[in-house]
Amino acid sequence: MRPRISIFLIDDDIDDQEILATIMEDSFEHAECTFASDGMQALHRLQDETFFPDVIFADINMPRMNGIEFLVEFKKMPRLAEVPVFMYSTSDEKEIVSQCTDLGATGFVKKYADTDEVKREFQKIIHNITSRS
Repeated sequence: MRPRISIFLIDDDIDDQEILATIMEDSFEHAECTFASDGMQALHRLQDETFFPDVIFADINMPRMNGIEFLVEFKKMPRLAEVPVFMYSTSDEKEIVSQCTDLGATGFVKKYADTDEVKREFQKIIHNITSRS
């Protein structure tokens, strides 16, 4: 039996949460998706010592605390230092991507209108993570 993979999705758009969850669950039989609607809610969830995601995907544009602000605070959590964080957004401007990677993001995924393209990007990331385990 393959081990489960815990995926933490941080996005304020419920439709995007559903799309990403469907992609993950259809692509990876043992995917377990957890959601937060903004960076503050995500940080609160990550305070739970029993919650340890295998990977985090954080939208950049969210209310209260955006993805970049979340990333800065997340990087202060030594218990989770090895958890990869991928930022994603409809915009992949070079400055935004550079800022994210400079702050410690593992990578960046563009939110394409074509869900097949998004699916391929996420599948590639999860495959790389699960093949390392």
